[in-house]
Amino acid sequence: MFKKYLTVAVRNLLKYKFYSILNITGLAAGIATCLLILLFVQDELSYDKFHENSDRIYRIVADFTLGGNSFTAANVGPPTGFAIVNDYPEVENAVRLMSSGSWFVRYGENSFKETEVIYADSTLFRVFTLPLINGDPQTALTRPNTMVISQRMVDKYFGSEDPIGKTLRLDDSRDYQVTGVYDKIPGNSHFHAEFILSLASVSSSSENFWLGNMGYKTYLLLRENADYKALEAKFPDMIKKYVGPEIQKFLGTSLEEFEAGGGKTGYYLQPLTDIHLHSDLLDELEPNSDIKYVIIFSAIAFFILIIACINFMNLSTAASAGRAKEVGIKKVLGSERKSLITQFLTESLTTSIIATVISLIIVKVALPHFNDLAGKELEFNILSNSQILMGVLLITLFIGLLAGSYPALFISAFKPIEVLKGKLKLGAKSGFMRSSLVVFQFTASIIMIICTTVVFNQISFIQNKKLGFNKEQVLIINDAFILSNQIQAFKNAVLQNPDVLAGTVSGYLPTESSRSGNAILRGGVKDEKNSIVMQNWRVDYDYINTLGMEIIEGRNFSREFGSDSMAVIINETAAKFFGWEDPLGKIVGRFTSNETASIAKYNIIGVVKNFHYESLRNSIGPLLFFLKNSTSKVAFRISTANIRQLITSVKDKWDEFAPGQPFDYSFMDEEFNNMYNAEQRMGGIYSVFAFLAIFIGCLGLFGLAAFTAQQRTKEIGVRKVLGASVGGIVLLLSKEFVKLVVISFVIAAPIAYYYMNNWLGDFAYRTEIGTFTLLAAGGIALAIALVTVSYHAIKVAVTNPVKSLRYE
Repeated sequence: MFKKYLTVAVRNLLKYKFYSILNITGLAAGIATCLLILLFVQDELSYDKFHENSDRIYRIVADFTLGGNSFTAANVGPPTGFAIVNDYPEVENAVRLMSSGSWFVRYGENSFKETEVIYADSTLFRVFTLPLINGDPQTALTRPNTMVISQRMVDKYFGSEDPIGKTLRLDDSRDYQVTGVYDKIPGNSHFHAEFILSLASVSSSSENFWLGNMGYKTYLLLRENADYKALEAKFPDMIKKYVGPEIQKFLGTSLEEFEAGGGKTGYYLQPLTDIHLHSDLLDELEPNSDIKYVIIFSAIAFFILIIACINFMNLSTAASAGRAKEVGIKKVLGSERKSLITQFLTESLTTSIIATVISLIIVKVALPHFNDLAGKELEFNILSNSQILMGVLLITLFIGLLAGSYPALFISAFKPIEVLKGKLKLGAKSGFMRSSLVVFQFTASIIMIICTTVVFNQISFIQNKKLGFNKEQVLIINDAFILSNQIQAFKNAVLQNPDVLAGTVSGYLPTESSRSGNAILRGGVKDEKNSIVMQNWRVDYDYINTLGMEIIEGRNFSREFGSDSMAVIINETAAKFFGWEDPLGKIVGRFTSNETASIAKYNIIGVVKNFHYESLRNSIGPLLFFLKNSTSKVAFRISTANIRQLITSVKDKWDEFAPGQPFDYSFMDEEFNNMYNAEQRMGGIYSVFAFLAIFIGCLGLFGLAAFTAQQRTKEIGVRKVLGASVGGIVLLLSKEFVKLVVISFVIAAPIAYYYMNNWLGDFAYRTEIGTFTLLAAGGIALAIALVTVSYHAIKVAVTNPVKSLRYE
């Protein structure tokens, strides 16, 4: 019996080729989109779950308030983790990671710049699952100046040599011995590294201070069945024991007085598997994603699949007129409704299976492009991925049964007498259900068009906003520390080029570069009420002029004033935080020693106009400039159309001062734009999905327009005989679809506005969703609908009325 149903299903697919092609194309595009999003969502939800004890690993987060300035950071002080291990038996172990920045790594004559480098404790392998394929995990990182490296780095530096015991030279100044090799850190990890250096190599005067050097990402491994919330509840006692005395030492006040004055020193535990999707703290090891994007893309997958199903339902019911007599004859000959439903469900399942097979091919071809768009390294192997395999089977059944059930029930319900007498009437006006489904399709499409437009408007707003500095035509030379004491000579040599207008040596740039947040004391007085945590940037005399910043009060640093070595320049926000209307001549203090809590006092000589040194998601925070060496970068303001020639000239100077060292440069505007990669990716993904939603919707609209034109062929012939124009007939056939798109717009606009207004709320500086944006999206959808419908409308309008009157 099934073979009979299948044979009939295939015959009908071939018989009604037009509708079959539209159905299969729409379903294949919808299923392929859904599978790509499922791969993306599966990867996002899998982060850090490859660790055997992922459910027992927690990161310590610092939650502090000082001087009215609050911050929540992924960093804590050096002793925090192991103090918790010693004091609380429910904690099995701890490990600290510390960002290391980039290094020049040399082996023999080969030297490369490496950026994926971190420090870690020797307990790394007892907390995280990072198997060594060579070396002993118990001892690999116990000694200073040792490292473990990835297999990829072994291949890069040592080839077929055994790397264990070999030495790599870092920055031509430090030798590290290779003591272990690991395969690689999986892509779905919140941190990655090709080199892991022993944290025992780092010596610091702040090693014993909880508040002195908060640069350590610290993770705890709890024992089986330990409750991390119960452990968190014990932290106030820990704070009194360890942090209280340091508050007294640095601020001259007790912990109780500090908290009573509005200060806060808090810690909490963050589950390891929450970091990637639920964390956006200060000083993350790597940029994280956001759970809301997972929810958004899951919803998009669902809606696109529903749009594809609606197409199937609409086209099947629209085509039912052509099969009405078939159903009537079968019923007269004794066919039960049950068997007819089974027949139509078999046809829908066959269509669904064919569409699924085509979609798998589309996914295989499209995945590399999707990876580029989403910044992923997804792989598609349906047989080895049980979750995706189950998803494919469920999607196929979902479409075949759910989308096929309505047409099956609808068509099988035809009354044979009415059908055989020709009394069955179907048309766009009588198809309330079909009209409702078209409205749903275009509502979803218009929402996606509006979302895409708003995302790109915000990106454009960011790129064109006045930032308080000039990011254009600034060439940045990275890793300048390798020049050592020749860095000023290098800078002066480059400035001899007439196309180079100015230069500054500083690792602190208003893009993704160094940051240094420390407590600054108003009046140089140790007191909680006078303390504000703010950015402290080390700059040189030429920094402000090179970057095009504006001094609005006082003056810039000058070589003519020897006292400027103890002077600072603050931004407008810092002046407001201190409560000073006239900050010039006022004194601020900086801690210079953790052991003695000694303070250096500085005179404020100028106020720089506020500039954006972080993402526009954040408000401009307080900031302070002081004169001190920071040699990781050199920035040059340039003025030339021949960029390539200038870079060649600068590289020649680099090779002269740093022979054999890699030359790495970037442009400030590019680095600034890199801060918004997530938004750019989101906009790109939105635009692709919006296109697919509209494409699938238009396939259905195209089929419905063909059906409507076919149903009204004789009516149109009569109208033409009576003098109707082609334009009038096109308007007649199009106006119903136009009405549906207008209804869709009325529903979609407030939904999209509400959602995107919430999304823009994440930005401290944002564009506005204007009426034009909403109307433009509706206009685009309307234009696409008219183009889709007009083909059939014009085709039937220009048909010879004699042929139209002979129709049927």
